[in-house]
Amino acid sequence: MITTHQALNAALWAWFGGWALALTVVDLREHRLPNRMVAIAFAGCVALTVLLSAAASDGGLLLRALAASVVAVVAFGVAHVVGGMGMGDVKYAAVTGWALGTISWSAVWWGHVLGFVAAGIVVVAGSVLGRMHRRTAVPFGPFMGLGSLLIGVAAVTSVAG
Repeated sequence: MITTHQALNAALWAWFGGWALALTVVDLREHRLPNRMVAIAFAGCVALTVLLSAAASDGGLLLRALAASVVAVVAFGVAHVVGGMGMGDVKYAAVTGWALGTISWSAVWWGHVLGFVAAGIVVVAGSVLGRMHRRTAVPFGPFMGLGSLLIGVAAVTSVAG
């Protein structure tokens, strides 16, 4: 039987996944992550985390998600300042950091690392195939969502199984 905690955790990642997909479509098409979409994704993650934290009687879960969100925004903000990372990615890092922070600090690290690795694979493949060049703009939001989802789904399925 599925517990309330498991159901809320699955709901959180389903919400995140739906918005990651929607944001991926927009980012691939327009090379931007709309503020309104990112804000709605973030608000839903926060609301579900509040419920998850209450169901688990774990205030630390909420605090870790908040701290992870802030850390992710700062890290991506630095990348934006030094160049190469768009401001939409910085804002989306609030969402990915929050969602991954509901799992663990390790998840925050690996979810984002997986995003960079996936982007690197695509860029190398695109370069080898002659479809990408040094100055080709790469929308990073899809990779942020992918890396986060890989970790999130692994966490949900390991708890449920």
